[in-house]
Amino acid sequence: MEVIGSGYQAAFMVPTELLAVQHYEHLCELLENMEVQAKPSVALLTGSTPSKKSRMIRKDLQTGDISMIIGTHSLIADNVEFSALRIAVVDEQHRFGVIQRGRFNSKLYTASVNSTMAPANSDGPPKGDGYMAPHILAMSATPIPRTLALALYGDMSLTQITDLPPGRLPVETYIFEGNDNGFEEVYTMMLEELEAGGKVYLVYPVIEQSEQLPQLRAASADLEAISHKFQGYRCGLLHGRMKSDEKDEALRRFKTGDTHILLSTQVIEIGVDVPDATMMVVMNAERFGIAQLHQLRGRVGRGVRKSKCILVASTASSLNRLKVLEKSSDGFHLANIDLLLRGPGDLLGKKQSGHLPEFPIARLEIDGNILQEAHAAALRVLGDSHDLDKFPALKIELSMRQPLCLLGD
Repeated sequence: MEVIGSGYQAAFMVPTELLAVQHYEHLCELLENMEVQAKPSVALLTGSTPSKKSRMIRKDLQTGDISMIIGTHSLIADNVEFSALRIAVVDEQHRFGVIQRGRFNSKLYTASVNSTMAPANSDGPPKGDGYMAPHILAMSATPIPRTLALALYGDMSLTQITDLPPGRLPVETYIFEGNDNGFEEVYTMMLEELEAGGKVYLVYPVIEQSEQLPQLRAASADLEAISHKFQGYRCGLLHGRMKSDEKDEALRRFKTGDTHILLSTQVIEIGVDVPDATMMVVMNAERFGIAQLHQLRGRVGRGVRKSKCILVASTASSLNRLKVLEKSSDGFHLANIDLLLRGPGDLLGKKQSGHLPEFPIARLEIDGNILQEAHAAALRVLGDSHDLDKFPALKIELSMRQPLCLLGD
């Protein structure tokens, strides 16, 4: 609101249409209750926005008539241009790929460099700010280890919120092997939860049964079997191939209590808030990443009742990896374990996992504390002598390693 009040534009990008709509409705509600003289214009741009309306929104963004835009990947389309974008928020940023984040960043800086028009709701931009880069706020409920964060975002200010939101109860996590005995225990726990008045998410790795991967349980295929197993309780289905209005209706029915069990794929991983949902069951849990399972677990435990998360593994060999989640609900601890298991990937490329020889000697997932110490030391040095005049030996060394840098030639 400070940026918009100064006459500039704001963009808010999220990974799913469901979440974009929720943010848009929430912001519109907040603006309704705010006592401001001129309400800023807010728009929603997603893949489902009709062509005619989409063209009008893009035109108003270009002229500055729209102050704030909320949207999905549509915001990084080539035909979206801003008049004077000065702040960009990326929610659930871990859900965007390396190329997508790069495209968004390049669009931001292109917008700032080419910003020759007067900003929205203003008589004109302050002098000399034509090349001002926008502020960027990247948010994620799935943290990455601080050492990796320093490597990736060393020039960004990092804030870590380690506590649960006020009033939240920790979620109890259980691991079962997906054999006959395991499923019998899971179904018994589900029935107890339903009888106590709770609601249950059932999450599957795929929508339809696959001949290539017959071991995977499928949401659509299981609908009839689960409905038969829990007679007297209504089941709903939610997945990515459904139309927007069908998704909204499935979620609405689950929220209002018309359905008690929601069979879904990972589309509910983010942006879904049903406070009286008290149990999360994940089928073939070994097919999901640790961070993803941590996010799914966060869909329950949002109300006043104690909640449970059940992870069902296909094989006994995959149980050890999942037990990490059973022992800890600390996202930062899980992120460190995930880094050790998967590897950091290519820091400067597209590969997002694997133990690559990015550094000649150290390994980020093991020796990350050295990076933290080096980061702190560099800040101390620059705090004492911004141009390194007090550190001539370091200046000479750096000038030899980086002959084109500002420190010397």
